[in-house]
Amino acid sequence: MTGPANKSVAMLQHAKAPSDAICLSKGGILNKQTILASLQRHFLFPEYFGANLDAAYDLLLDVVDTLTEPTVWRFSTGIQITTDSDALASWQQLMQDVMQYAGSKGIKLQVELFIEP
Repeated sequence: MTGPANKSVAMLQHAKAPSDAICLSKGGILNKQTILASLQRHFLFPEYFGANLDAAYDLLLDVVDTLTEPTVWRFSTGIQITTDSDALASWQQLMQDVMQYAGSKGIKLQVELFIEP
């Protein structure tokens, strides 16, 4: 679900992910725990990170505040995975909220999710 009119929606692409994409799954599973662990690892969240979506949101806002040029965050689901649809929907909402925050600060942030075959 994407569209040029709404830039606060993660772009979904059914394609092989580029090598710089952050994989949201681990061991063939994509769920809330793997998503949060991927975010923590990639964005270098501190050890005290509470491993919940609210804490991830706060820490991602800190990352957005450091951006000085248009930025694209690329994520992937991984290949041949079992996906928790609710967890993926929560991730999409999190990214939408972060992009809206970025937009309110005049920062261009685009998020792409590669859904791999």
